[in-house]
Amino acid sequence: MKTLFTAVVLCLVFGSLTFAKGKADGEIKFERVGAGIVVGDPLGISVKLWNNKETAFDGVLSLGQTRTLYVHADYLLHNYELLRDLSKELNSGDLVFYYGGGAYISFWTTNSMGLGARLPVGVEYLVNPFDLYIEVAPALAITPAMGLTFYGGLGVRFDF
Repeated sequence: MKTLFTAVVLCLVFGSLTFAKGKADGEIKFERVGAGIVVGDPLGISVKLWNNKETAFDGVLSLGQTRTLYVHADYLLHNYELLRDLSKELNSGDLVFYYGGGAYISFWTTNSMGLGARLPVGVEYLVNPFDLYIEVAPALAITPAMGLTFYGGLGVRFDF
């Protein structure tokens, strides 16, 4: 039962991301897609689907020993002006501040399931074809018990 529930949740989370932006003929098109890894909590595979220069969806899939499965999906807004002066000093790429909201689901070896809401904020260095980022995400856990927790990490994605 747990495996079926996990499969359904994964299909809903990542499947909903593909319907973010469509054309009149039904073709799904994103401006850019990035995939890579994130180190921290969670440690896993990171994917980012850019709608345009200012908005994107991102998600992480993590498998581990104590937390057997963790998935989150966020909608992100990017602000290029906030760090513009620092970005100019880099001479290449863009330094971008981002923020957004999303949700997570996790399964633990203790047979408990966690659900919650996330509010990620971070800084991303966009240098073609890579994205380097650091993020912190306060989260409100809804199950198995209400409470505040934090996620965060350092990641790199390759854009294609």
